[in-house]
Amino acid sequence: MANVQKYTRSDLGGGSLTRHYERAKDGEGKYYTFNNQDIDPTLTHKNYNLAPIRDQGQLSFANDRIGEVKCHKRDDVSVMCSWVVTVPRNPKKPDGELGELVLNLEEQDRFFEESYKFLCGKYGEKNVISAYVHLDEVTPHMHFAFVPVVVDKKKGHEKVSAKEALGWSERGLNKFHGELEAHMAGVFGRDIGMLNETTKDGNQSIDELKRGTAVEIMQSARDQAAQIVRQANAKASKIVSEGQARVDALKKQRNALQGKIEGLEAALQSKILAEEKIAAIPVVVSRSMFGSADGSKDKVSLLLSDWENVKKTAIRGARSIAQEKKNSSIAKSLDKREQSLKIREDAVTDNEAGLNAQRKRADHWVSQARTYEANYNRVLNELNQIRNRRRTQELDL
Repeated sequence: MANVQKYTRSDLGGGSLTRHYERAKDGEGKYYTFNNQDIDPTLTHKNYNLAPIRDQGQLSFANDRIGEVKCHKRDDVSVMCSWVVTVPRNPKKPDGELGELVLNLEEQDRFFEESYKFLCGKYGEKNVISAYVHLDEVTPHMHFAFVPVVVDKKKGHEKVSAKEALGWSERGLNKFHGELEAHMAGVFGRDIGMLNETTKDGNQSIDELKRGTAVEIMQSARDQAAQIVRQANAKASKIVSEGQARVDALKKQRNALQGKIEGLEAALQSKILAEEKIAAIPVVVSRSMFGSADGSKDKVSLLLSDWENVKKTAIRGARSIAQEKKNSSIAKSLDKREQSLKIREDAVTDNEAGLNAQRKRADHWVSQARTYEANYNRVLNELNQIRNRRRTQELDL
């Protein structure tokens, strides 16, 4: 397919368009990409120019050619036109991806050569500024730039007139695409799809032709961001759920150990009370006439009921000593488990913080994709307004 754009003297400016065609290099020897993210600088060396080499440079050649013919000095006069001829593709795939190119590499070379011959036949090779073939973008294409020179039908001299050179009307552009399609069908012996949904309505700018792909890329970015968010949410839910289950289990163990501690404290309190009761038992001491001076042979008299209580307390005391040893081990185990619980609770908190950060990054990607799309649409709208103003001015001419 093919589309054409017209440019005034101010558009040519300092030669930014021609530098774009020839992929000029900057001061560091790197190729200019002109903010075009579709350009792959590693493939730029494969680009080539089918037009004669203009020793004075593209911009100087254009100015020289314009100076040789009649050209109005008005700012709105289009002094250069550029056809962008693109290798056709098959229809889009069901998943929305671009279709395959209909021509192989050898056929693509012939396609551009024949396109160049066809365009030279219409506009004259002496008016051609350059015809650079770009192979460093998603779809191979050629920029056929020329000065729109025609012969004045009344006066017989050459003049610059993009309107007459292009036949600037829907009918004229439809005719152009039909002629180009017929030419290519004769070259390749088959219909290679030069006429499609894009070209059947006459002409679209290169920005309009790229817009569909750009929107698809934005949609793909949004889909990927949404998928990341879903995956992050699922992962977060799983980690939080597992962490909560571990926390609940540890809390259950802690509660059980706490119950044991409370039981031990109750037993200790009971022991203290028992000792207090023993201390309160009335004791009657009797000493024999010939007893020892240190009282080692003194006798103690107790009530029988008090004696039974002393025996029971002694038995409980022995058991309590054994239990205290056991309880000491349980207390140490409890401390370790509480420490482990604290570590796991901290880990769950850290995981939740990490997942929140992932969610924020995913939200940022979605927001950035939407911003890119909004900016892209804004620029397209501005370009469309400029193009419509020029088209209106040319129709007035």
